[in-house]
Amino acid sequence: MIKRPEYFERIRKKAEQRWVQLEQDPELAGPWHQLFKQVQSPRHVVSELLQNADDAGATEAYIDIINGEFIFSHNGEDFTEEHFASLCRFGYSNKRALHTIGFRGIGFKSTFSLGDEVRLFTPTLSVAFYRKRFTEPVWIEQKKNIPCCTEIRVRIKDEYRQRELEKNLREWMKSSASLLFFRSLRCLRIGQQEVRWISKGTGPVENSEWMVLSSNQETKYLVLRSEPENFPDEALNEIRQERMLSTGEEVSFPPCRVEIILGMEGRLFVILPTGVKTDLPFACNAPFIQDPARVKIKDPEISPTNRWLLKRVGKLAAKGMLAWLRREDMTLDSRCKAYTFLPDVNCDDNCLEGACARIVKEAFEESIQNEHFLLTEEGT
Repeated sequence: MIKRPEYFERIRKKAEQRWVQLEQDPELAGPWHQLFKQVQSPRHVVSELLQNADDAGATEAYIDIINGEFIFSHNGEDFTEEHFASLCRFGYSNKRALHTIGFRGIGFKSTFSLGDEVRLFTPTLSVAFYRKRFTEPVWIEQKKNIPCCTEIRVRIKDEYRQRELEKNLREWMKSSASLLFFRSLRCLRIGQQEVRWISKGTGPVENSEWMVLSSNQETKYLVLRSEPENFPDEALNEIRQERMLSTGEEVSFPPCRVEIILGMEGRLFVILPTGVKTDLPFACNAPFIQDPARVKIKDPEISPTNRWLLKRVGKLAAKGMLAWLRREDMTLDSRCKAYTFLPDVNCDDNCLEGACARIVKEAFEESIQNEHFLLTEEGT
């Protein structure tokens, strides 16, 4: 039997007090319920839970639907007091790394889009959350064996939600690029199916790696990562505004990377795929600021953060191409493959996708402007 952690009652009481306050003041409660409704989409549940698993250092995650019950588990670390307290808040996130989806602490709350009761089991926790007071934990007394992993269970409310969830699971099996952007998570099992990325060794340039899917090891993708870089001041100011942080709040945002996957369509990722699909010859991942619906990204024309990140993507692609071309220890045919980095996009396209691609291309061209990049038959 799992014994209640020493901190549980303290956190539960604080959540209960907040709900008493909210129930006595409908005006104060309104924004909470409004934001809570906005995250009620079954298509976001898997994405959010996988991000939480990666935050916990998981290397594998398992998903299934058994007799109308959604089951999610991972082999990451158990909850600490701080993490559990964050789970029992709303409108706030303790996550300071920008490469994260847990914005305003809403990730776990998306599970309520499936049903009215969410149960959480770990080696130290056995709790339930209910829709009416969705941040207040209720301890579950049970005699079953202590679980060795983190497990979330939700009884799916109706067939419509289950169909939407099943559709999303099929999409994850088809498009698994996001697993490459997680810090530790590399394997996802859905029912009897498995998606696993396998490293095929160091790539042709620094900070690059060849990766293949276990289901198709003939097709190789080149993952190229930048060095970490500090956010400029104007980006930090924008991030503070987006996260509604006060100027006096002590917050430090770590340097961030941008990443490219050569061989995939030119979609933009914020770990998970966004709705922005460009004509670039590679996919790219960065902590872009997304639109309120978290479908696309904020227009780079009005977002200094996104402009800066897109320029970094262009510079990274140019650096990768130049370094690959200069590999005199490789065959000419191998070196010529570096030209697949070249972005060929329509600079007159004024839609969001066109604007993003144009910024990348301009940064790419600026980076190679004074460099030798034409490979001759002699290998010079």
